[in-house]
Amino acid sequence: MTMTPISGLIVDGILAFLLLGVIVVSTIVYRRLGTIKAGQAELRDLVDSLNTAVLDAQRSVSNLKHAAVEIEGRLQVQTQKASAIADELGMITEAGNNLADRIEKGLTGAGTRGAEPQGGAKPAQKQQQELLAALREAR
Repeated sequence: MTMTPISGLIVDGILAFLLLGVIVVSTIVYRRLGTIKAGQAELRDLVDSLNTAVLDAQRSVSNLKHAAVEIEGRLQVQTQKASAIADELGMITEAGNNLADRIEKGLTGAGTRGAEPQGGAKPAQKQQQELLAALREAR
């Protein structure tokens, strides 16, 4: 089989057309690879920024934990002090109530058995009743 010049020209034309197609496809692929490389650089910058943000967040969480532990210790000390003061105030209130009860008993004559007030003791009795009323209001 011998090739005629026309058939050789047709084969050369087909090969040229295929070669042109390969060049066009290669150019398109090359441009897309350029876009991917640019995207890769942007992605690298984004990952670096994200990594920095994560490290900052870890430091912030660590600082928050440290501050929480410190504040918890201070709060525990203050709570203990407040509890001690509340206990002390309770004891003071109870002692005041006991004292008021004793004064009330003394003023109402619960300690004197059957003693009758004398005629001149009426103003003193009035003062005692006022004092007794004031003590009852104070409770």
